[in-house]
Amino acid sequence: MLCRICQKEFIPNKYHPHQQVCLRLECQKIRQIQNEREWRIKNPDYFKFLGQEAAWREKRRRYNRLWKFTHKGSLREKEAGESHKVRHREYMREYMRKYRQIR
Repeated sequence: MLCRICQKEFIPNKYHPHQQVCLRLECQKIRQIQNEREWRIKNPDYFKFLGQEAAWREKRRRYNRLWKFTHKGSLREKEAGESHKVRHREYMREYMRKYRQIR
């Protein structure tokens, strides 16, 4: 099979029998650049949304700060739940230690 870029003969990878470009670094780099160019042509509006995404993130950040401020009690309950997990884990370790000693 001939390489699509350098026109030299190569053997395709057995796992990718439709391979069209040889494994030389120069050919692979050109193939990657061509693929990126084709993708940008197919998706012209993709990068237009990045500015909107940044605005959404900032709005979300403000919302999260406000939520944390208004729900301080529920956050303390969550921390208490996590401390319960730690205590339960310690209890189970001690329980299993005693259990293994009995056997």
